[in-house]
Amino acid sequence: MDALNAPTAQLVRDITTIGLEPKAIAGTTHLVVPPQFQHIDLTSKIEQAQIVPNRLRGTIALGSLESLLTYLADQNAQATGYVYADPDARTITAVFNDTKAGPGWRDHRAVFAAVLTPEAKRWLDKDGEVFSQTEFAEFIEDNMADLHGDDADKLLTVATTIAASSGINFSSAKRLQDGQTQLTYVETVNATAGESGLSIPKTFTLGLRLFKNGGGYKLTARLKYRLNSGAVKFHYELERPENAIEDAFTGYVEQVRSATVNTAEGPAALGYTVLIGKA
Repeated sequence: MDALNAPTAQLVRDITTIGLEPKAIAGTTHLVVPPQFQHIDLTSKIEQAQIVPNRLRGTIALGSLESLLTYLADQNAQATGYVYADPDARTITAVFNDTKAGPGWRDHRAVFAAVLTPEAKRWLDKDGEVFSQTEFAEFIEDNMADLHGDDADKLLTVATTIAASSGINFSSAKRLQDGQTQLTYVETVNATAGESGLSIPKTFTLGLRLFKNGGGYKLTARLKYRLNSGAVKFHYELERPENAIEDAFTGYVEQVRSATVNTAEGPAALGYTVLIGKA
């Protein structure tokens, strides 16, 4: 009786007092109480009083693909469960008591969600947004760790040149043979004007981890500008970032499909059927 919680213990005492006997039906326990012959299902209350539940249920959220693979191996439910990969929600959900071998409750699950990294989210959120000269310089300098390749170095030079200049007035632009653009500007320092040019790359490359706990990925961005009354405004356009995100998620799905576990006979396929869709 000590193992029972208070409401369950009181119910057992009441049943004993009036001399009613619960009926066991297919693994469940029921009682009919007069005078209205009220039906009471005691199954869940009895289960709550047990040391362990009658069956596995519930959903666990996992923070890495490696954790999901470990959990899949531990549950060893390849005969009864499916794994569902949802590219739209970017989730991989295992349903261990699914309908693969017959009727199943479908309420024992593990979910891994591919979450964008803060740096990937910053670049995606600013895609297409127009920057002033100062804003562009500050954004590039704040995120310089994400820049990759020679064009990225040139972009950093552009940003630092703009940030370090005062009294700068852009007058014209021309396309160079290597595809870059040269912006002609007049800079006034201590009342002395001098004309110079600033070359900006047509594209630049980012090296980003798209998903938390994931690998790196390269993204290409086109750098655009607009001259207006002596000032220049910048924005960038990422080239098909949705394809990069889809490819990165597909890589996770393929890892689940091809995952192996160590057995006494050596490595063996994990063996879950992976379906594309919502669980």
